[in-house]
Amino acid sequence: MSVLSETKLAAQRVQVVWFKKDLRTHDHAPLLRAAERGPVLPLFIYEPEQLTHEEFAGHHLTHLNACLAELDSDLQALGTPLILRVGEAVSVLEALSQQVAIGGLWAHQETGNALSYARDRRVRAWARERGLPFHELPQNGVVRRMKNRDGWADTWEARMGAAPLPAPTLLRGAPLRSQGIRSHAQLGVAPSTQVPIPAGERAARAMLESFLTVRGVNYMREMSSPLGAVTACSRLSVPLAFGTLSLRETLHATRQRLAAVSGDTAADPRWVRSLRSFESRLHWHCHFIQRLESEPQMEFRNLNRAFDGLRENAWNPDFFDRWAHGQTGFPLIDACMRMLTATGWLNFRMRAMLVSFASQHLWLHWRPTGVHLARQWLDNEPGIHWSQMQMQSAVVGINRVRIYSPTRQAKQQDPAGEFIRRWVPELRDAPGDFIHAPWEWSGASRLSYPPPIVDEGKAARAAKARIMAARTQAHFEAESRRVYALHGSRKKAVVRAERVARGLPPRAVKVAASSPKRQIFSPDQPALFDGVQASRPIRIAGLSDAWQQSLESEFAAPSFHALKNFLVRERAEQTIYPPAPDVFKALRLTPLGEVKVLILGQDPYHGYGQAQGLSFSVRPGVRVPPSLQNIYKELHDDLGIPPSRSGDLSAWAARGVLLLNAVLTVRAGQPNSHAGQGWEPLTDAVIRAVNARSERVVFVLWGAYARKKARLITAPQHVVLESAHPSPYSAERFFGSRPFSQANAALVAAGRGAVDWSLEPASRRASASDLPVPTFRQPSQRR
Repeated sequence: MSVLSETKLAAQRVQVVWFKKDLRTHDHAPLLRAAERGPVLPLFIYEPEQLTHEEFAGHHLTHLNACLAELDSDLQALGTPLILRVGEAVSVLEALSQQVAIGGLWAHQETGNALSYARDRRVRAWARERGLPFHELPQNGVVRRMKNRDGWADTWEARMGAAPLPAPTLLRGAPLRSQGIRSHAQLGVAPSTQVPIPAGERAARAMLESFLTVRGVNYMREMSSPLGAVTACSRLSVPLAFGTLSLRETLHATRQRLAAVSGDTAADPRWVRSLRSFESRLHWHCHFIQRLESEPQMEFRNLNRAFDGLRENAWNPDFFDRWAHGQTGFPLIDACMRMLTATGWLNFRMRAMLVSFASQHLWLHWRPTGVHLARQWLDNEPGIHWSQMQMQSAVVGINRVRIYSPTRQAKQQDPAGEFIRRWVPELRDAPGDFIHAPWEWSGASRLSYPPPIVDEGKAARAAKARIMAARTQAHFEAESRRVYALHGSRKKAVVRAERVARGLPPRAVKVAASSPKRQIFSPDQPALFDGVQASRPIRIAGLSDAWQQSLESEFAAPSFHALKNFLVRERAEQTIYPPAPDVFKALRLTPLGEVKVLILGQDPYHGYGQAQGLSFSVRPGVRVPPSLQNIYKELHDDLGIPPSRSGDLSAWAARGVLLLNAVLTVRAGQPNSHAGQGWEPLTDAVIRAVNARSERVVFVLWGAYARKKARLITAPQHVVLESAHPSPYSAERFFGSRPFSQANAALVAAGRGAVDWSLEPASRRASASDLPVPTFRQPSQRR
């Protein structure tokens, strides 16, 4: 692009796209939307207040500049360079407004430190004073102005489940000259000795690809090991922190890979558990950032104010100095700190252990230790960082108190001492039996390594006693409930909320024989560190090998074993539908390789004799339920097929229509009573297995509950048909959706052949058209 004079444009106003922690061109809503409205001025600002911030260090600038160089190259290929400026944000924008006519300002919402929060407020005020539209668009699942966590998970899924956006195909730019990428010396930032890692959008994509196809296979087993995690973990925390890869693109790629391996009998079985575990951590990524968004002061003060004064007056500068320089006398602690200082990265378990040791064993306040660690992490994300600093310091109040033993962790995570010897060369000559606790060796005095800074056991017991004493304060419980309302996970509460919304009893069915002990911590806090030992798969009688193999990891999961035990107790004490032999009837009647259409229901009919293991279907001789009556009416209007007198849909199942319920059992007279007991992970796995089929399948999702499962259907060859539920309460919006003809058209287009949707016996079909259409009456309760 030729250099023109930097004079103010009057012909057409430009759209300024302000890049911050989103240094990419793909899945970048502000860039794409701005490009639709006119010339684009891509802008990045080196802000002195951030460059001199206590959490910023030289390696951050090294990586930032590498990302900016690639972004500039990519933008130039699209038609305009990246404009770089140095200065306070409002001053830079004001100066730009004197050079070009600005029509709008575009940026992603950012949840950063207190300086970025104050800066964004100043920019909004500046734009408002000038009548300039400032479009701040979300780029992840963090929600602005959220008052509590109710419904947060649904919002997250709605945002992250949407398809990632493409990069613009062409950008019209503004005739401005960039001031170029600035060096450490020009910006007054001390250089770093850390070894740089590949930066930019292309490197991030390559990292994601290698994790999902090669490195991540043993993620579940290796994620806690300081050695194995270096390759087995995704290493995407840096791209996500700098925004060279979007969280949404990461999630979609993970789900597509999970769908592929779930249906591939030749795939390593470790992939399914590893990818599911990784996907759960993408949820928790936003979960923790949301805490800082909702309560910005948590960067400086305890989330739970009942812990104020706990550590503030106990600062020990010698303890801090030895901890920060890897000289505590605890080999794994020191090895981790030295690795972090050299590389800018540690796996999650070792990070948690470093914080726990500083806050609990050394009784140091989390704020100054947090500042030190934030300078070291290359992937520093303030929301995650300060959330974890407080969580591992036990000042949130809604989690269990967890104090890591550095010696036990060393023996478990580095049994041979390989990691310790690599980073603590003073211990290379220590005998293997004493590498984890060298002070126990009689020759320890010959090592140039300090003795333990504290007595591990005594320090841990003293810390726990102080924390538990603070929990006995009169205002602790009320404060903890406030914290939970604003910040606690609602994972298990979602099912209860859905029951209330449908007018069902809000109390869930009790699973345990005795009531659990009353607790004030959140039961939904993720098990971020500990894996679960695999169980032997449960064999389901009469299930084909294809289904059994595709679902083997689910049948082996502890949750399925717990579900089995729950059902044994339930059938001993309650009437449960359908009868045990019919629970897996849908899978028995429709082999995996023959599925053409999947129709998803919620849970079985709860009336006497109705449920038979197929969604929307009832046993022969049972009155056709209202929802099925409406399905028959739509079938008649769509394909001219007369309504059947029977509600038995087994003929559809035999022709390749998988009639699947999300929950496969129910208590008599209590709809949705077995929701949340363990069926959903299994039936989600069924959907994923069908999604992994190479031949086209049509997924029919009726109603809000079923439509949430669309996120599991990622393969491009499939077709998803969504509409209202056929229940009488929403039938007016269901009628006219024409799912049967649409499904057949999609199947024929893929060469699979249409489904025969008729149900009457052949001998009666000739006269069936003379039968009256059933009357559709409002039932007493919704199906």
